[in-house]
Amino acid sequence: MRVRPKGFWVYKVKYRKQVIKFLQGQTKSIREKIIGFFDEIKEDPSTFKTYDVKAMQGLDNHFRLRISKYRIIFSIKNDIMVVEVIKAKSRGDIYK
Repeated sequence: MRVRPKGFWVYKVKYRKQVIKFLQGQTKSIREKIIGFFDEIKEDPSTFKTYDVKAMQGLDNHFRLRISKYRIIFSIKNDIMVVEVIKAKSRGDIYK
């Protein structure tokens, strides 16, 4: 197995303004879980399979993460090595 140096070929995580406002309004534990998830997958995006993540139907490379009663929608752009966090809301409001 080939080991890459730490910080080499790391994906960049971009949070949209709406997601940043959402995170600021959450408890510390929820905020740490969400940010911790994205810190982990920026090293290797294939590791999200251990979390409650599902592919979004009809959208290529778009996924939803479930943490507690919240849903976070994100996309992985492999060609430019970016994980974009698009939207974060409670379960009842996210798909509207």
